[in-house]
Amino acid sequence: MRTTLAIARREYRSFFLVPSGYLVGALFLLANGIIFLTTVFLPGQPATLRAVFGFDVMVLLLLCPAVTMRSICEERRLGTFELLAASPAGSSSLVVGKFMAAFASLATMLVPTLVLVLLLELYGRPDPGEVLAGYLGLLLVGSMYLAGGLLASTIAGSQTIAYLLSVFFFILVSLSRTALPAWVGPDVWGVLSTFDPFLRMEDFTIGLIDTSSIVYFLVVTGWFLLAAVAVIETERRS
Repeated sequence: MRTTLAIARREYRSFFLVPSGYLVGALFLLANGIIFLTTVFLPGQPATLRAVFGFDVMVLLLLCPAVTMRSICEERRLGTFELLAASPAGSSSLVVGKFMAAFASLATMLVPTLVLVLLLELYGRPDPGEVLAGYLGLLLVGSMYLAGGLLASTIAGSQTIAYLLSVFFFILVSLSRTALPAWVGPDVWGVLSTFDPFLRMEDFTIGLIDTSSIVYFLVVTGWFLLAAVAVIETERRS
């Protein structure tokens, strides 16, 4: 556990020691501000962040892989991957430590968006439960993106490939929402839709916290992390 936390602290600090970390955070906050000012912070509009949360689901799809794309690829490039993977803590500590740092970076980027909540409190009456559910949903779906990006970084040979692999995978999942219902029919889609992460996130944006959705995101995130550990273990033994 000590090794895992050491890796997490090192990775979290390194994220903010390079310009790309601040660039990712700035782009995220800029996108949030534009959506807030153009769709929410207008006379007569309800005091809700639904539009912002719904938009952030797609923004995080692009930003989270940028946070994780260098996680394993950079270790290989620097020649430190073998040392970390062969450490007594093992591959699981490496993956979990990297994930914890990426999750902490995501949470840090979300903190400044609380200014939007403050503005709604000053000029309206937002539902606190809806706001909390929206942030919980962003953390859960962000965790899924981060874990998927970490797996892509483990598989790919370069940061660019890792980023594109992760982004296009989740884009294809998103596009399947419009294509699959027509292909498989409403009955089959009624079953498959329970596995659609974007439909589950819509519940959080309207203030609905479903325990099954929480379990779903945690299971998918855990599966990505376990797959990343398995890839590293296979590489170590080959």
